[in-house]
Amino acid sequence: MQFTDSHREEFDREGCVILKNVISCEHAIEIRNIVHSLAETEKRYGDSYFYEFDKSGKTQRVWNLVNKHKEFRELLETSIIDKFMNYIFDRETRHQKYFLSSFQANILYSGAARQKLHIDTPFPEPLPPWPAKANSIWFLDDFTEANGATEYLPGSHKLSNKPTKSDDKECDLMKACGPAGSVLITHGNLWHRAGGNNTSESRTALLCSFAASYAREIANEEDHSIVINKEIIDSFSPHLNTVLGIGHGIKSGSQFDHTKVRS
Repeated sequence: MQFTDSHREEFDREGCVILKNVISCEHAIEIRNIVHSLAETEKRYGDSYFYEFDKSGKTQRVWNLVNKHKEFRELLETSIIDKFMNYIFDRETRHQKYFLSSFQANILYSGAARQKLHIDTPFPEPLPPWPAKANSIWFLDDFTEANGATEYLPGSHKLSNKPTKSDDKECDLMKACGPAGSVLITHGNLWHRAGGNNTSESRTALLCSFAASYAREIANEEDHSIVINKEIIDSFSPHLNTVLGIGHGIKSGSQFDHTKVRS
């Protein structure tokens, strides 16, 4: 698939764009089956994560996908995603322009509630006019009006404020509908949410999030988890671990090692 001027223009205008047929429908189904196998295994081992915002308990995340199957690692090699992220995070630098922030799966089971309206950039207001985060949402099922397709406010990535509770109730949102195998690219400042799943089937997606590398270059100029010997790290106080960022991860998720579902 080619990365075109129309993709750039739509992204710049709307704050998102759907890339259709990045992978085949058949490949999407294969990956979906892997995700559901992982999800069921985590439930069986008591290691599953269900989002608290959905009081019905019907929104499940599977974290740390890079560690759990080679299929997810191979998706990170996708050329058009790399080209798009280099475009989003373009700047004069000798360094890699972006890094993977997190990679997880999101399953909306039948009856799952919609999310609240939010952005993906954890910055205080006013938000900067440049992108610090971007997301790629991989459709492993068709995204439809009824099954929880991502909802968004076009052009909201240009605003300097985050959505409020009244915005959540009042905004007239678009739905990003498309066939399985598509990828929705979103600006980190875009106002968006997962819709509610009002069908009898689950809706599954991968959430592959990226961040500008300058954030890591500033906060992690030396990678302390690597350059400091493990036996020294083991002697650290909780405060020192926090200051050095050892084991940091606001959404570290499951670290299980159930080899029957890993590859």
